[in-house]
Amino acid sequence: MVGALCATYGLLYLGRVNISVVLPLLAIELDVSRAEIGILGTVFFWTYGIGNFVNGEIGSRVSPVRLVGLGLLVTAVMNLAFGFQTSLLAMLALWSINGLAQSAGWPPMIRILAERLDRSQIKRVSTVMPFSYVIGTVVTWTLIGALATSDNWRLAFWLPGLVLLLMAALWGKAGSGASTSPSSGIRLASIIHEARGVGFALLVSALAGFVRNGSIIWLPTYILDSELIGDNLVGALAAITQLVGIPGLLLAHRRVARSNQVLTTAVLLLGAAGLAFLLLAQTAGTLSLLVLCLAMMLLGGAFGLVTSSMPLILAPRGRASSVAGTLNMMATFAGGLAGFGIGGIVEASGWEAVFGLWGVMLLLASAVTWRRRHEEDKRASTTCA
Repeated sequence: MVGALCATYGLLYLGRVNISVVLPLLAIELDVSRAEIGILGTVFFWTYGIGNFVNGEIGSRVSPVRLVGLGLLVTAVMNLAFGFQTSLLAMLALWSINGLAQSAGWPPMIRILAERLDRSQIKRVSTVMPFSYVIGTVVTWTLIGALATSDNWRLAFWLPGLVLLLMAALWGKAGSGASTSPSSGIRLASIIHEARGVGFALLVSALAGFVRNGSIIWLPTYILDSELIGDNLVGALAAITQLVGIPGLLLAHRRVARSNQVLTTAVLLLGAAGLAFLLLAQTAGTLSLLVLCLAMMLLGGAFGLVTSSMPLILAPRGRASSVAGTLNMMATFAGGLAGFGIGGIVEASGWEAVFGLWGVMLLLASAVTWRRRHEEDKRASTTCA
């Protein structure tokens, strides 16, 4: 079950981060600035953020299998259509719908885990799920980086669209016999109360999301700007900066397995990642690429805990999909700000300012988590009682 969920979510990234590798090509094709083309990332993350909240609530009430299948189908169609466009406005419309479709993946998958695992399994498995989007990003950037050029950038969207159509058909078949959960309706008061209970996690998710999602959008461009490697290797090196997230996830998994503490592990990894980005702001040349890999490794482990483990340990019974959707909403709204914000900062102050900002934000996220580190044990004792 976990393997199937990981494989599906990893493939969803084919239709999401494919755009990162071709952003410079799109800017040239459309004759717009990097800040302007970065609006594609902003629109995607904001609609994805709204969709996470909405689909998180829907995913608590309908068949999660059917919801995932529908999301796969729509994102496949949007990618296929995107490859035919020649206008930024049309691209913005399609990529915003893609954001809504992509948000039908993670929250219902978290619900499936919460309903089919007991508490002794949840923490261990929650640290495995983030491998899906790390590997999905690596495969996508490597593949798209090798295939997409200024002459055939449309392949970056047509190929993922076809693969996702096949996956949608498989989930559609699996969901044909799926049952739906009885709905008690959406109560605004309950949602607000629930959000207050995980308020610190919402802030941490926003801070970490700005860094993580900002890196997804702009790191290929940073590597291109560094001029340390050939243009045809940018996708492969960008993929390596994501691949190093796997050791970070393994580190997080091992630390949680030994200590049985998600929040204190997140404190350590967020703080270490913040320091690494501050160091990156002071380095250059080949050394900067090595420090970048270290920072991304630590960030990968930390962000996995924020998006996967925190919803499962903090959500009330039956609300895992909703809490996962709300946390993801915060991370992606912040990532949307990074879409055009990072492009503007780079043009005004350079990459050093970007890395310095990322470092400070992660240190703040670490401090907030440290103050609420005992919340994990409180929730566990309440559940047991």
